[in-house]
Amino acid sequence: MSAVHPVSDGIPTPVPRRIDKSSDYRWFLSWRSLTASLLCLCFACVHMMNANMGMAIVCMVQPNGTDDSTANDSLSLLEEAESNRAARMDWSAEEQGYIFSAFNLGLLLMLVTGFLADKLNAKWLILASVAIATLSNIIIAALSEESVYWTILGRFLVGLADALLQPSVNSLITRWYPSSERSYALGLATGGRQIGSLIISPISGALCSQTVLFGGWPSIFYLSAFLGIFFIVLYLILGADKPSKQSCISDGELKFITNANSNEDVGKKRTEREVPWVKIVSSSSVWASVAAIVCHEFPLMTMIMFLPSYLHDVHYYKATENGILSSLPALSLWIAKIGSSYANTWLQNHTNWSGTSICKVLNGVGSFGLGIFLYAATLLDSTQAPWAVLLLCLSMASAGLHTPGCQTSLVAVAPAYSGAITGFAFFFVAVSGIFNPLITTWIVRNQTATEWNLVFYISAVIAIAPCVFFSVWGSSDIEPWAQSPKLSNASNKSTQEKDRPEQIA
Repeated sequence: MSAVHPVSDGIPTPVPRRIDKSSDYRWFLSWRSLTASLLCLCFACVHMMNANMGMAIVCMVQPNGTDDSTANDSLSLLEEAESNRAARMDWSAEEQGYIFSAFNLGLLLMLVTGFLADKLNAKWLILASVAIATLSNIIIAALSEESVYWTILGRFLVGLADALLQPSVNSLITRWYPSSERSYALGLATGGRQIGSLIISPISGALCSQTVLFGGWPSIFYLSAFLGIFFIVLYLILGADKPSKQSCISDGELKFITNANSNEDVGKKRTEREVPWVKIVSSSSVWASVAAIVCHEFPLMTMIMFLPSYLHDVHYYKATENGILSSLPALSLWIAKIGSSYANTWLQNHTNWSGTSICKVLNGVGSFGLGIFLYAATLLDSTQAPWAVLLLCLSMASAGLHTPGCQTSLVAVAPAYSGAITGFAFFFVAVSGIFNPLITTWIVRNQTATEWNLVFYISAVIAIAPCVFFSVWGSSDIEPWAQSPKLSNASNKSTQEKDRPEQIA
């Protein structure tokens, strides 16, 4: 993959936006579709190494006031295998909160990694991300019995891995895909998070209940680490951080991508170029996207970290059944994310709606649905458990509409600085994520339905907030300061020529 296609050193001359999509530029069986698939696998691996803790901690920690033998009854474990079972830890609610918060402490570093994503090779940053997540899971599996601090360290490293991954992928997407395909590519790639949950949740439930492999819960982390190693080998062979470095791409597809992105100033990402932080922090569109992302991620973090505990405490589901049901909201989110991302692309190509209008509508519907269905789930008790699961699935399906909404806006307003803006946004996500598990574990001390309902009320209010501010200030149009200098100069020159006759007159 070392060959480099010859492309102009400067920014290509702008061409008309409507490009003839011949067979050379097809999506399926193209390197664009393969790249999106590889990124999807990457997100799946890293997210498995994050989400596995939500299910594993149910098996790692002794329930209140019980020893190992009585804890097994609550989790439907087999008494005859006790001698081979991995140890259970006596972690307090506060310690468990620290474990989950450590992930977001690592995620805080995205403010730095986002800046690096636009300067360094995104392929190697992605590989580093998966390698760090793999190491972290090995640490958790091997050393958690020694001290809770090893588990906290492992979770911090998973957060660091995610901090490397998201801005690197966003930066890579702006290089590989025309603007009309980015929503779909982003949906396919980040859909790996839900695929990861679909895979790891039911498997974790089954692995918790057995003792043949590493005594139970450690096998969850070892399996996740093995899948991370598999991805590293695969991406080393097939991955490339931009089309011109992909030796197998056709000249037609390379030309299509280069011409389509000619007005976005992405041609010299690694030159010594200042990130326009003043422009970024003074942009209402950027802040609308950042705030919407935070409001979107907060309820999702609650679901990722605490859904198995909620189903166990409120609706009394056992480990294996819990693992299967915990994967259903993730499946709903994945289906909605892919469907709404495709709808975004279809609406851009077949209607007169502007990209910004499509972005706002989809995001508004998603935010409203996420909040309303989360609230509705609090109205049901344990006798209506299947309906509660259904409502949680509907809430996550609504959240899927944020991908063509605020998440697409995040990479659209300034494609050349997408890594820096992503890091900026997810820095605030990380801050909120540090407080999320601390607040949740502080509220849920006795594992009662009333306590869990309060957690859901908070998430529902936060989820609905973007219906107001993103609908007013959100945008998916490229900011003037983020456009190609040649395109901006040409536009200014054209404007001056139009104005000159009027001035003479």
